[in-house]
Amino acid sequence: MSRKDRTYIDRELIAGLVYNEEAYIKEFADASEDSFTEFKTNYRKYLLKRDETNFRKAGHKIKPVAQMLEIDEIVQEYEHAKTLLWDEKPVEKLEQSVEKIEGICNEIIRELKQIQENPSG
Repeated sequence: MSRKDRTYIDRELIAGLVYNEEAYIKEFADASEDSFTEFKTNYRKYLLKRDETNFRKAGHKIKPVAQMLEIDEIVQEYEHAKTLLWDEKPVEKLEQSVEKIEGICNEIIRELKQIQENPSG
């Protein structure tokens, strides 16, 4: 099944991680929303500045969350962007990566807000 056929956030996966407690589901979704919002901001900021040190810090901070939620696209694009930096690709390539990550993160954030509004599903 392709990503277009489903959402990024699997509410049941989150529920399983937090023992199906409604309050914890809401709290997890809220914390995850904050993490993806921060990542999206830092991804743009540090990739376009070609600040590899802080870019890597941003990536290392979001990777465990993305992996826990099984959102491979975040990790894959982050790894791809590192190669863009190493290969000193033009800014247009960096901007394409930023746009891709922002699109994914915006959808993830939207889905997390829905879970916060209705944690019981």
